[in-house]
Amino acid sequence: MDTVIELKKATKSFPGVRALKGFDLKIYKNEILGLVGENGAGKSTLMKVLIGMYQLDDGEYLLRGQPAKMKSSNDAIKEGVGMVFQEGCMLINMTITENLFLSNEQSFIKNGILNIARMREEAQKALAKVELKIDPQTPCSRLSPAQRQMVEIARLLWLSEHYGKDNPVMILDEPTTVLQQKEADTLFRILEDIKKHATIILISHRLEEVIENSDRIVVLKDGDYITEMPANEATEEGIEELMVGRNLSGEHFRESEQREPETENFLEVRNLTIDGVFEPMSFTVKKGEILSLVGLIGSGKEELCQCLAGVRRPTGGEILINGKNVLIKSPKDSIRSRIGYIPIDRRKEGLATDFDVADNINMLILNSLKTKGFLNRFKEAANAKKWVKEALIKTPSIRTKCRNLSGGNQQKVVISKWLAAESQLLVLDHPTRGIDVGAKDEIYHRIRLLANEGRCLIMMCDTLEEDIGLCNRMLIMKDGKMVKTIDCPAAEKPEPLEILSAIV
Repeated sequence: MDTVIELKKATKSFPGVRALKGFDLKIYKNEILGLVGENGAGKSTLMKVLIGMYQLDDGEYLLRGQPAKMKSSNDAIKEGVGMVFQEGCMLINMTITENLFLSNEQSFIKNGILNIARMREEAQKALAKVELKIDPQTPCSRLSPAQRQMVEIARLLWLSEHYGKDNPVMILDEPTTVLQQKEADTLFRILEDIKKHATIILISHRLEEVIENSDRIVVLKDGDYITEMPANEATEEGIEELMVGRNLSGEHFRESEQREPETENFLEVRNLTIDGVFEPMSFTVKKGEILSLVGLIGSGKEELCQCLAGVRRPTGGEILINGKNVLIKSPKDSIRSRIGYIPIDRRKEGLATDFDVADNINMLILNSLKTKGFLNRFKEAANAKKWVKEALIKTPSIRTKCRNLSGGNQQKVVISKWLAAESQLLVLDHPTRGIDVGAKDEIYHRIRLLANEGRCLIMMCDTLEEDIGLCNRMLIMKDGKMVKTIDCPAAEKPEPLEILSAIV
């Protein structure tokens, strides 16, 4: 097989951490390579080396047999190596055409005049390669997540052709996180066609889709190469064990740690409603109870949780904490009521990513860390170190910027922030989204511990199996109504098929 990229003794270090430990790796032409590993395994560092954002401290990076001389992502693009990031890199206030050819408009200038008609024609051709049938003058703000992703893929393909690279390397970072199953199926069908004239590196925590859609799988752990295997010989259980270093089969959701909740209610919701979004609904959450809200997009479950977190205001109804009526009009009100909110987008809504770990953990309790009106740095550092140890946060220092942490460790910081504020009710919106299997197991364990300490948890999960496995009780919502309540004791978990009929 022809090699398009080869790394020899690839080494990269940052203050306090050796991110790549000197391994060899080959990436072949016209393959889909699945790259897997826990958060912190070195995947992101490796990819940033490949696209020129980082340079190796030691070792060699060969591209098409020649030493790669790339000092920036722009240099990498000119060499036919590009990446579609999980968060996306589009300017959504601009059109598809403008995004496709951003910084390359000179290619369409003749006699000092920009040929708009030719740009649109070229945009149509680029979009056709990813089967996107849409007016290229459409503002990107109107596109779905799946459409935006296809535009970014189209841009990489066009740039490679523009710079004369006939076998480009395309890196996709968690491409299906924001996609529905039908959209994901379409993406992989298109990638299989693109593979005929390109190489694709697929990074995903969804091991089943890596196995199903890759030709070969490489496993990284702690900045080192562990092994590789043909995808058709891989199993989820086998990859999990290689990634984590131990067998995670058996109790996937730690059901043996599930306890019966206390008899006393912490939260009572009476006829809470948002006009036109969800109808008046009432329910309780006991101390030590894990309650899952289940329903399709548009069922009203997200908006209900946002009401409890103070992100949205209800138009009617009451919220009682420990039997006392509370008025929650803002996040500040929910904090006072000891309600914590772990949002679905931890980077944008849960963290100040340019602040360090200590700043984020202590964000809600600064007043308690003051001495004579001034912030006591000793107290601040001591509290941060306490929660880093308690939550098993992997970080070189409490002064490390949160943007430099892996997704799983970022999520642990978000949870620690609310626990430091002594929140008694946690609302978790897809708490394990974009997190590897090892970090998931740690978060499942943490959820069990919190419930067994008497805290309440309201969750919306990525999969129905996760909802069933973790919760004591499930509330099913459909079209803005609460349609069913299902008990989920540890020893008698319902089957997903028993619940699906109520959901749809």
